[in-house]
Amino acid sequence: MGINNLWSSQQEQKLQAWHRMQQVVEPGKPSPCFTIAREFGCQAYPLAEELIKRLNSRVAGEPWIIVGRQVIDRVSELSGYSVAQIEKSQDTPASLKAIFSMFLDGSRAEETEIFTHMRSVIRSFARRGNCVLVGRGSVFAVQDLPNCINLRLVAPPEFRIRKIMKSHNLSEKAAIDFVELHQQQRDDFLHRFADKIIADPVLYHLVINNAQLEVGKIAEIAEEYLIRYTS
Repeated sequence: MGINNLWSSQQEQKLQAWHRMQQVVEPGKPSPCFTIAREFGCQAYPLAEELIKRLNSRVAGEPWIIVGRQVIDRVSELSGYSVAQIEKSQDTPASLKAIFSMFLDGSRAEETEIFTHMRSVIRSFARRGNCVLVGRGSVFAVQDLPNCINLRLVAPPEFRIRKIMKSHNLSEKAAIDFVELHQQQRDDFLHRFADKIIADPVLYHLVINNAQLEVGKIAEIAEEYLIRYTS
């Protein structure tokens, strides 16, 4: 399922409520949160979908949601951020403009301001819990939050290339180029965002080979980790 299909009126209502309460953290132990990082071509969004389906089927109360690019974009709009100024920035590489645009302050195109807002949005979701944060360097922003479980998906290049060939209807050569380009863009972005290495295993509670397990089994392992070690 594509990212655009992850949106719903329920999520819109939840985001409106979140925006009104984003500075308020309820007393007591915060609800759990997952972050998912991955090598490009791994199945982060399918895993997120499977995980929230499992979690929402067993718990009552506040529903779990996926927080990815589209969600953060909407929150940024609610926060009063504009995407227009980014087009005027001569210092921002074209390959990163689409990423930076949703975190841009309306008055300046400084990366420090973009990233400060990005961290704030990610941490606000994480501190309230009941969400799966996909990508965007979320693992760096939540390292000090004890309610967060950090996952990373890895896989051999051939597995990731096959997935991209199928999902984007590309030839093998085109898929190889596509994976290399987007992985480099993500690495560049994360280096600028956190100046750390996303592949560092000490950042994560679980690092899983996506080529060895299908997403349903990975979601089961993640849920079991939540039940066993955070309850």
